[in-house]
Amino acid sequence: MKKTVSAAALALGSSSAILCGELYRHVFCRGGSPVLTPLLDKKGHEEDYYRHRDSAAEILRASPRQSFTRRSAKGELLRGFYYPGSGEGKRIAFLVHGYRSEHTETAGMYWDYYRSRGFDLFCCDHAAHGESEGHFIGFAVPESEECLGWLDFLIGHFGSEVQIVLHGFSMGAAVVMKMADRCPPQVKFMIEDSGYRDAQIQLSGQLGKLYPVLRLMHRCIAGIDLANGDVQPHLARARVPILFVHGRDDPSVPFENGPLLFEQYGGEKDCLFIDGARHVECFHRAPEAYAAKIDHFLSCYLN
Repeated sequence: MKKTVSAAALALGSSSAILCGELYRHVFCRGGSPVLTPLLDKKGHEEDYYRHRDSAAEILRASPRQSFTRRSAKGELLRGFYYPGSGEGKRIAFLVHGYRSEHTETAGMYWDYYRSRGFDLFCCDHAAHGESEGHFIGFAVPESEECLGWLDFLIGHFGSEVQIVLHGFSMGAAVVMKMADRCPPQVKFMIEDSGYRDAQIQLSGQLGKLYPVLRLMHRCIAGIDLANGDVQPHLARARVPILFVHGRDDPSVPFENGPLLFEQYGGEKDCLFIDGARHVECFHRAPEAYAAKIDHFLSCYLN
């Protein structure tokens, strides 16, 4: 009887370990889990959004660009991309993509807007995304350090007079908020679109009781401590102007994040909360209102 119980306990423990391993790959690793990712990844938008996003991404991919590389703190080769518009290297919109995305998929829809306002475009692919190297996703912890390095690169390459707008989406919005208290003066304002206030709150809400185990695995395997994923201490020290954007029907990052972050922030700020918009859909659903908010910031904070 004891042997039967022990065998059952061993089998249960092995199954739990396998499940945790596959869930870890699904959430934190490039490429996801071959077992869970096809089952758990579901479309979060209507087809009109995907048509808009994908056609705009194709246009951006076909546009002239310059490619740059640098190394992360772990030695991964990171790639950044500069799309010359009408800013002549003096006005640059730095767009920061989100979780499991890449730069053209995120930035394509905004290319016409920024180019029409006298901007060039700069984007990077985070480690473990797009054309950059790397295997582990850090939920804004290492990615914010990577983007600070890209800011230093842009200032060094284009000169200290360059004016930069930081515009982040989803995990990329958390990235720019974690940078808010450390940005150089060349960053005139930032936009956080659909960002979360704390990686631990975001992930524990999705992973439930398995979150502490997966967090420990991530710290041991990738060297990334998600306890450092709270953007709120950085916002508390920052005074860069910020536009907070969120869709009221966001199923991925709960809408409550937007108003909470907006209310907490002590610097110059504004907000745009769109009825009916799902995750990072605000520009797709309300392009004129979104453009008007950015136009106001441009008139206030750029030379």
